Amino acid sequence: MEEAKGLENPSQPVVDSLDLVSMETVPPMEEPKADDKLGESLLTSPNGLVDTTPVVEPTGQGETSVAPLNNLFDITCNKESKDNEVPCVSPPVASATNGLLDTDITMEEPKGGSIASQMTVASELIGLMATASIVEPKKISMSEQIPVTSEPKDLMVTDEQPIKKKTVENIPEVPLALEEVKEKPEVSTITAMESLRRFCYIRNTELAVYAGPFKTFSEETFKDLRKLCDQVQAQQLADCLVEALINNDECLPRPDEALLVLAVFLSTCTNETERSLIRNYVPRLVRTDTELFIFMELANKVQKIQKCKTPFSRTVRKAVIAWYKERSLDELLHMWTKGEQICSLHNNLLRRVHYRQEHMTIEYMATLQLLSTPTKNLVTWPEFLNPLIGSKQIIEGIVKLRSITNAPNAVTIVKELSLTYDQVPESFRSDPALAEYLIPTLSYEHLFKISPRVLLCLRRAAREAYDKYEKLLFDKTKMEAANIAPLCIYLKTLRLQTNIRLRNVCCDLYEASFGHNKALGKRLNISVCLDKFYIRKYLKGRNRTSNYLDALVAIAFGYFKTDSDGSKVSYWCDRTGQLQDLRWTKNMTLIEATDRCQTLEVQKTKMDFPRIFLNASEDPEDYDIFLIVVPKASRGNPNHSSAKIASLLAEYRLTRQPKSKVIIISLLASKQSMSYSVNMNENILELCGISEQLPQIINAFLAEKFH
Repeated sequence: MEEAKGLENPSQPVVDSLDLVSMETVPPMEEPKADDKLGESLLTSPNGLVDTTPVVEPTGQGETSVAPLNNLFDITCNKESKDNEVPCVSPPVASATNGLLDTDITMEEPKGGSIASQMTVASELIGLMATASIVEPKKISMSEQIPVTSEPKDLMVTDEQPIKKKTVENIPEVPLALEEVKEKPEVSTITAMESLRRFCYIRNTELAVYAGPFKTFSEETFKDLRKLCDQVQAQQLADCLVEALINNDECLPRPDEALLVLAVFLSTCTNETERSLIRNYVPRLVRTDTELFIFMELANKVQKIQKCKTPFSRTVRKAVIAWYKERSLDELLHMWTKGEQICSLHNNLLRRVHYRQEHMTIEYMATLQLLSTPTKNLVTWPEFLNPLIGSKQIIEGIVKLRSITNAPNAVTIVKELSLTYDQVPESFRSDPALAEYLIPTLSYEHLFKISPRVLLCLRRAAREAYDKYEKLLFDKTKMEAANIAPLCIYLKTLRLQTNIRLRNVCCDLYEASFGHNKALGKRLNISVCLDKFYIRKYLKGRNRTSNYLDALVAIAFGYFKTDSDGSKVSYWCDRTGQLQDLRWTKNMTLIEATDRCQTLEVQKTKMDFPRIFLNASEDPEDYDIFLIVVPKASRGNPNHSSAKIASLLAEYRLTRQPKSKVIIISLLASKQSMSYSVNMNENILELCGISEQLPQIINAFLAEKFH
């Protein structure tokens, strides 16, 4: 809902001028009581605004409803004024109004008699006008008809003072069609289910604003989630979580938020049928033991917030038992081979859910007991493992591998058992001989993840192992298949700041990565702020070692290189808010693109967001994404509100590209830079700062995973 401009207090109730028209056919009534108020003819909506739907109050026998005298004069005598009135378009939300008049109105006693006598005169006047020839009436201004306590500027329709239309400097007036856009089906409201889906991706239930990942959640977050979970059906929530958690790695930043929603629902739902339905989905939604530990930690925190004595609810305990039962014996055995630290977590979890009381086969019971047993108790083959005699060789080999300290002996065992990187103890993973054997077996994502450890192999004795690693790391085909954005490599390079040698290797990889990740397949309209005052500033938070310009190039140039066909990059060049072409080309290197930004020497500028859409409306290309990279979005937005941008985007979606979206990246902001609509889908996303999750969030937003 767009707030009325000029209101001193936006939370004040407002009256739509359509109410005056709805009173035209209402006949007069008897004199009202002294305590009657004008506001009794209006219905107040739950959010405090005034519902302008015309209603007729119940009346006694022989009584009729009546419009106030001042409104009656407006209908009968001020025909010319009505003809000149600017038409008002109803917003899409029933409880919202256009905010033309203030409702803080008091009915004053008209001079020369009571209200009843004045209404009698009005009735006679109506009769005379119906039978006699129409004489041009004297103009009566709106301010004389209805006294208001606070008159909104620029929005009051009067004869003495015509409407003053606000325009942005040097920008033509936005056409009236923008108001009609609000009635289109694409401008939809945000439901409870949409809020939960949004939380799974950006950890925000109210606004499409991402301000970085959070390790913990507060009691306030728990209350919000519980309220939303109470408003949705179990099957709807299950479908939402399946869509978010399963086969969605390119869009879901991390599973923590979706698992938190799952934990809140299971711990708070009072309907046994719905609770059982969601519980049966747990083995499918929680894909790995790593996600299982995250889920249990979140469930434990939910219990603490509710001040429960037990670490898990009975429903969660049943869900965990079902999760273990759904895993195959090979999967459970692989979990055990990943290290003693993982085994200790399984041991703690299994002990708390009382797995020994469950009915299961002797093979499953033996495998779960293996997960709960320390390695030192497995040196000699225990009797409880007899049901697993077929896996005796690998179990004994892992036990032996964990007990030795000699790397050459470890290489022999790893090769004999064909173990993977995860199954090798951490103390041996940086050994050059093991690295030479394990590196070809790793995926590109895994290679990139462990790069700091493997790069330690860069020694003369391990040169061959390192060469294999570097060849795989700089493989363009594998890089494109892995779809690792340049921004992620840039952030990893920042983490290696203390090791110059390793940092240089990652810098080379970062420069080589541009143009070698998956394209979005969209036309981008990229706008950046290159103000000389900002490009040397450093970011806040975890990435404070990054300066503004490097982060801007990592994002903007990264997307431009992969989607340069039909895309363009512009920058604000001066104080007038004009945009000029940055003249990036697809064949440019990272260094050339950065130098181009530095040599412009842009002085003080005006970041004018509306100018972006007005320029785009004149371009022959239709743009799918408006990517805006700025220090803070508040500088380029009228009244620090998204209303203007949302209106311009709605018009562009109506006339040019129906699926266009706006993504604003506020590099120097740690929280939202403007106010957004809580109820409406404005197709705008703001990202504060930078993080490894940004590319996935952008993918999810463009894929309509959330609004």
